[in-house]
Amino acid sequence: MPKNPLRASALATAGCLALSSTLIAAPAHAHRSPAPPTPSTVAEGLAGPLALAVGDRHELFVTQGFAGTLSKIDRRGRVSTVAQMPPGEPGPQGPSNEIAGVDYSKGSTFHIETDYLAGFSHIVKTTSKGKRSVVSQDFLAHESKRNPDRKVRYGFVGLRGQCARDLAALEAQIGQRLVSEATGEDFSHAYQLDVTRHATYVADAGANALLKVSPRSGKISTVAVLPPVKVTAGPELMAALDAALAGMPQLPAGTTAPDCLEGRTFVGEPVPTDVEMGRDGQLYVTTLAGVAGESLPLSHVYKVDPKRGKIRTVASGLHGATGVAVAPNGTVFAAEMFGGEVSVIPQGSRRATTLFAADSPGDVEVHGNTVYATTGVFDPEGNGTVVKVAYRHHGRR
Repeated sequence: MPKNPLRASALATAGCLALSSTLIAAPAHAHRSPAPPTPSTVAEGLAGPLALAVGDRHELFVTQGFAGTLSKIDRRGRVSTVAQMPPGEPGPQGPSNEIAGVDYSKGSTFHIETDYLAGFSHIVKTTSKGKRSVVSQDFLAHESKRNPDRKVRYGFVGLRGQCARDLAALEAQIGQRLVSEATGEDFSHAYQLDVTRHATYVADAGANALLKVSPRSGKISTVAVLPPVKVTAGPELMAALDAALAGMPQLPAGTTAPDCLEGRTFVGEPVPTDVEMGRDGQLYVTTLAGVAGESLPLSHVYKVDPKRGKIRTVASGLHGATGVAVAPNGTVFAAEMFGGEVSVIPQGSRRATTLFAADSPGDVEVHGNTVYATTGVFDPEGNGTVVKVAYRHHGRR
């Protein structure tokens, strides 16, 4: 299980339920958009639909994050089970194991299974006939050995004197480091993946890195470490910290973060959440922006060169981006979980506009002229949905 639930984010833990009440209350950050379309429902009654993939025949595959299930949705909207993990041990941040991420390639699905108690995290391939095989090395072992962001410093940087002592005293009450300055910790949460012809790419939300998996050997290597997020702590971030502290049973009721932190520089973890290769051969990656990104629109869509690891910004100012899709002409779509919308970034633009509003969307995919998305990830009744809208792309690469 993660050592530091506050420094990272809800998605950098084994589960998301612990912060669901905070996320539902997060203010929406809508982009301007002309007459957004109204999506239609494909399937409903899903428990935390976090990841989505589209098959060759328009069948859909979705992870139900709060049920440990990978499900298939046929063209009639009927839901069946592809893979299921046994219930894990409950913990303050959610269950100890999960199914995360999903992609479809050549008749098979690929998803990530992680069990923090058993100590494994790997990609599982499932054929159309139900045959399972592990096709990657262990992401937990790779992180323990490599820790790609081990030299990056996060947290409230440069604190001195009484303010540093006050934060240290709070962390001593909790029994672990939270937001004081520290380098990247040894923690992996392989969250989403994209299977391409030559490799599988994985967004590891815990390692803060984009990883590559060899299709032959399953060997894991690091493509790039995503840029950290630097922000001046204002009222919104302070409120987010206080909300997280309020959920910690080891603290007295009413405990808040030290007032001296407001106005200080906070360096947040990027928390990559999705990756997809475009027709241009570049990798498009969304970031959640850690605990700061839960209250502020600090998410990015980056373009990463898979050979050199060079990172460029496609768009910024998104709010809690957790899913990305790229159309053949280069149009980019993003699911903004905390912003309450699915947004679109036209090819050549650096600005996101609203495609349609949605309650806590988890992921987005594009297939032909149809955009699919999961919504209602944090629906209190567990009634998440998959929806779709028609979208005509202009121009082709």
